[in-house]
Amino acid sequence: MSKLSVESVFITGTSKGVGLGLVKGFLELPNPPKYVFASCIDPDNDEATELRDVASQNPSVTLVKLDVRSDAEIANAVTTVQRVLGQRGLNLLINNAAINSQVYGLESLTRDDIMSHCDCNVAGPLLVSQAMLPLLRKASKQNETHPLGCNRAAIVNVSTGLIKPQFWASEERRYSYALTKTATAIATVMMSRELSPDGILVAGMCPGWVKTDMGGPEACTTVEESAKSCLDRLGILGVEHCGIILLESNAFTM
Repeated sequence: MSKLSVESVFITGTSKGVGLGLVKGFLELPNPPKYVFASCIDPDNDEATELRDVASQNPSVTLVKLDVRSDAEIANAVTTVQRVLGQRGLNLLINNAAINSQVYGLESLTRDDIMSHCDCNVAGPLLVSQAMLPLLRKASKQNETHPLGCNRAAIVNVSTGLIKPQFWASEERRYSYALTKTATAIATVMMSRELSPDGILVAGMCPGWVKTDMGGPEACTTVEESAKSCLDRLGILGVEHCGIILLESNAFTM
């Protein structure tokens, strides 16, 4: 059973897939968060219909319009969190939003494809984390009697097994996605070293090969199974996991 007992969590990329699964999973915990901030590019579009349904049935959920590629929307998201939390800090930030264009092979690459992945998959989680940092530091201070972990203050960057070449299929050629997710894994280690003295845990987590638009129909894990696995792992994160990338069955450092 998960040991998670966070008061507040902010998740990016929640209109569908793993992000939406995490929102539902948090709400089903024995001790669910008092505040769940579910962000996506457009909470009012058709893609977010199920997310809106979840929010309408759960007053603890606040929908946040956030394209992680937009500095203005990041700033607005922070304002929303501050308004809802009042004097409380933010316990947990999960940087889940990412793109995977599925552009395949060196000859198919374009500068636009590479840079769009850099903007969303690397700059996005870094700048969202930067913006939320004062709220995370506040939570860490307010919960300083708690050990390092998600129940105190943490940033979790959603990762992928593709950051390690030994996990590649022999025909793997998705340059933009694999390279940018690897860069974010490196950033996870750097962030951990910088922020752990402030009582903020930073780690990475792979949700597995999940049956989503990104993972495809041949994937071996359902969204529900992935969300449960992620929540279980979030619940055990501690000082020994700082800078670690957690896969489904093992963990490693960059």
